[in-house]
Amino acid sequence: MESPNQPFAQRFAKMGDEAEDVYTTVAPLGNTTRFGFRRPKGVKFSTFPERVRHQPDFITASYLVEVMGLGRDGILRSMKVSKYEALKVWDKVARMLNLNGLVIFIWNSSKKQFLTLPWSVIVEEVAYSKKKYGILSFESDGNTYYRLDWERLVAKAAYVGSHEE
Repeated sequence: MESPNQPFAQRFAKMGDEAEDVYTTVAPLGNTTRFGFRRPKGVKFSTFPERVRHQPDFITASYLVEVMGLGRDGILRSMKVSKYEALKVWDKVARMLNLNGLVIFIWNSSKKQFLTLPWSVIVEEVAYSKKKYGILSFESDGNTYYRLDWERLVAKAAYVGSHEE
């Protein structure tokens, strides 16, 4: 696991790798394959439309799957406002493709636990977060995000499991 004290460029190079490795190892939704982009090379990815940049990470026979991770503080900060807006569209796309929708897989590296949530629960949790905390922003870059708390997510999860690396 990367140290939060490493420079951002070093952390970015590994960002998401651990959570995605756990997802593919435990395969909680059955057989899966990559769907979205993985740090593409040769293009300035920031120039792509938000909805393209935030394609879900994986696809199964039944779902599109977005993988996220969180650590010691139990707060999921990777649900940026722009990502949330894009994933709303991807849930609709999944249904248009006759899939059952979008599922979120979250890996908690400090607890060695993971969970899966249907998109509808994320929508509820974002509404709760907006009411309780408002829209927050990172000091480093000003990106806005919704604070989602691990304990609330566990209570609403479709599936919770443990994994030792």
